[in-house]
Amino acid sequence: MRRFSLSLFSFLILLALASAHAQNSQTAKDYLKRGITRLSKGDTDGALAEFNKAIELSPQMAEAHLNRGKARRAKGDLDGAIEDYEEAIGLDPHLTSNNRDITLAFANRGFIRTNQYDLDGAISDYDKAIQISPNDADSYIKRAEAYLIKSDLQVAIKDFDKGISLNPSSASASMAYAGRGFTHLLQGDEDAARKDFDKSIKLSNEGRIFLELHLKILETQIKEMRRRRAEDQQRVA
Repeated sequence: MRRFSLSLFSFLILLALASAHAQNSQTAKDYLKRGITRLSKGDTDGALAEFNKAIELSPQMAEAHLNRGKARRAKGDLDGAIEDYEEAIGLDPHLTSNNRDITLAFANRGFIRTNQYDLDGAISDYDKAIQISPNDADSYIKRAEAYLIKSDLQVAIKDFDKGISLNPSSASASMAYAGRGFTHLLQGDEDAARKDFDKSIKLSNEGRIFLELHLKILETQIKEMRRRRAEDQQRVA
């Protein structure tokens, strides 16, 4: 009789735990819904509070991490957003595949890292953006520019080629033609460079002024990267 009582007691405990887990899960979903509603109305701080509660109750809820990442990105917290996005990717890859919000977060941080001359970090971010959205032309073009600044010219051309092939008539393609043309110029292929510059100008609404400005920025970044490398080599010597 005692053994039966213990078994019954254990069963009741398990039943209570299961009930509590189901209740927490349902409450987490409620917080998630309220957070999504708040975010859609522009109440980012309120949304973050709701998503935090949802994740506290249900840490494995991929959708809660995904939406908290959106809220963090809206507040300009790219590192926090990416932390949540990476958690969501690990929990539910299908939910995050071809997700524009996640792609933009990685691409935006990649752009910031490029301007800070953290080119390996930038390329890593663009790699992740492309893994999530394999047909995102902008990520290929921005990664190509990072490779160009790094002086990996052949790799840069491959990425420019891919970006152009994915969206050949866009403003981004104009930048890709300009970047590829500059890469050809660095390789000594003036004919290929001229053809790409002509295509860039035809596609860009801003025309030649925009092209020249963009190329000037790339040229400045390449020179700065070479200067930093020379300084590093002198320190090692």
